[in-house]
Amino acid sequence: MLRSSAAVAFVFVGAVLLFSLEPLVGRLLLPLFGGAFHVWTTALMFFQGALFCAYLYAHLLAPRIGRWHLAVVALPLLFLPPEVGGAGVAEASTLAILTRLSLHVAVPFGVLATTAVVTQRWLADAGREPWGLYAVSNLGSLGALLLYAIVIEPQIGLRTQRWVWAGGYVIYVGLAWLAWRQRGAATRPLPESDAPGPRPRPARLVYWLLLSAAPSAFLMAVTNLVALEVGNVPLVWVLPLAIYLASFVVAFATPRAGEATRVPGAVRRLWPHVAAVGAFFFSGGDAGGGWIDVLVHYAVLAFVTLAAHGELHRARPAPKHLTLFYLVIALGGWLGGAFVALVAPAAFTGLWEYPLALAALALTMGVGRRAALAEWVKTAPKLALIVSAALVVVILVKIAGALSAQTGTDTLAVRRSFYGIYRVTETGGRVRDMMSGSTRHGRQRVGDLTPLSYYHPAGPLGDALTLIEPPRHLGVVGLGVGAAAGHLEPGDRARFYEIDPAVVELARAHFTYLSGARGEVELRTGDARLSLERDDERFDLLFIDAFSGDAIPTHLLTREALALYMEHLAPDGVLLLHVSNRYYDLRPALRATLETLSLPAVHVARVDRLATDQDPSQYVAVAGHAERLSPLRARGWSPLTELPSVSPWTDDHANVIEALSLP
Repeated sequence: MLRSSAAVAFVFVGAVLLFSLEPLVGRLLLPLFGGAFHVWTTALMFFQGALFCAYLYAHLLAPRIGRWHLAVVALPLLFLPPEVGGAGVAEASTLAILTRLSLHVAVPFGVLATTAVVTQRWLADAGREPWGLYAVSNLGSLGALLLYAIVIEPQIGLRTQRWVWAGGYVIYVGLAWLAWRQRGAATRPLPESDAPGPRPRPARLVYWLLLSAAPSAFLMAVTNLVALEVGNVPLVWVLPLAIYLASFVVAFATPRAGEATRVPGAVRRLWPHVAAVGAFFFSGGDAGGGWIDVLVHYAVLAFVTLAAHGELHRARPAPKHLTLFYLVIALGGWLGGAFVALVAPAAFTGLWEYPLALAALALTMGVGRRAALAEWVKTAPKLALIVSAALVVVILVKIAGALSAQTGTDTLAVRRSFYGIYRVTETGGRVRDMMSGSTRHGRQRVGDLTPLSYYHPAGPLGDALTLIEPPRHLGVVGLGVGAAAGHLEPGDRARFYEIDPAVVELARAHFTYLSGARGEVELRTGDARLSLERDDERFDLLFIDAFSGDAIPTHLLTREALALYMEHLAPDGVLLLHVSNRYYDLRPALRATLETLSLPAVHVARVDRLATDQDPSQYVAVAGHAERLSPLRARGWSPLTELPSVSPWTDDHANVIEALSLP
């Protein structure tokens, strides 16, 4: 039992604040950088680097400065409430995100990250067993993540979140003083296994490093994979991180009598088979199996991180060297994160960090515990070994096929950018598609300017364009392959807003909608909302086409954003939103938000009686008065008020969980 209740409270509150700060900061960053899917992985890499710096401080300085650490704890009071800077950027970049985080978040995050290590050091120096505080810290971290995903983010606005967090930090400062006062003297001798031992050898340090780096890289690889498919929202960030932390909680929990570890034996025996299943699902493509794939990847993450962290616990040193142990773990976590956030986007066009992280983990576990590996081969069920061997063969064949497909005749180009991964394919020399994961961003028949897919003349976009008398002035948010330009007639003008330069490059190089348009086309690169705030254009039709992809840029669908769009409409202009998405039904949130602006709207879900080369789609049309939308109602569009209403979305609060379309 830990004698200092203040130490337990101090560590627990510090962990809660630390891991509620991470998604809060990510949520603050996301709209400033256009909802880019690399925002979270870049932020997570920064947090891991800050964690390493905090542990370095705890290892080198905290033992020497003693109670002066309390002054360091008070320093973040100058940075309350937490923020990341208010102005958005035209184009997201890793450097821009890291700069903001360094200026606004590094100090409070770094101080909080020292909590568990410094407090354990206080207890260890007093001759008391400190490992239980590690479990307390991880439980607080896990609780904070789940609370944020389930309660805080869906129910509480960002402004309130920031000030509540600031109040929590004031409490944390008071607990720091109490914990220092109550650290006391030893109440019982250290267990013999935890008595001071020799300094760990370099090989042991490398083993710790790899056992922390590989799971960290795999955590971020799984997060990228799911974010590309489901969307870049806090729920998608928090669940993998919660699984990762839960593996630490279980692995470092105090074993029961007669047990060496709390990690179940089934996990230690079966994790290689589960990893093979994960690699098999990955080799079927970057993503694409819907919710089943997502659940499989989360299960694989749970198994492999629990196995790795169980081995890390087995290899832990005596308490005398615990700050060194945590320092190496933090360095490994940062190296794994840096590989995914910095190296992988530059080196790979696909999400190959996923199988590479699995391979690194298997190699580390195999080499580090050769005897255990041999015992596993002897004791593992023969059927499991046969199935795993077969999976490995299939995986190698599928990965080889995927690699060759990237340069084969059917794949014209593959690009990985800060915002996504895109693949342009050509089928039979006749039809070209732009794909991101399993989502189609546009299609064109070679040599034909007729818009296809969601933009077909017989579809909702064609319906909406009949409302506008020529010559027409169109604004389009989201380029795709430029299919909307195929609707232009001589005298028409269209201004496209596209945040990702890679999409512009692919649309121009491999599709002819832009170059062959019969009207005038203008392209603006950068975040559409920021661009519109600077523009004074008035459009006959403003077409928002940014929600059918893998990420949901919520800042383009808030009350403030919708009000901005209406300001950019000409008299009797129409706002059209394409809201087709496999994972979210955005129409109820859109209805609630439009009601706060007293704007009439109609919607259509065109899912049957489709023309050739037309895909199912959902659209919403908005105008200043209901009569303007009457022609659309005659074509089968329905009032948006027929849909259930949920919480309206604002810049301060958007409940994305309510919009999820679960199977």
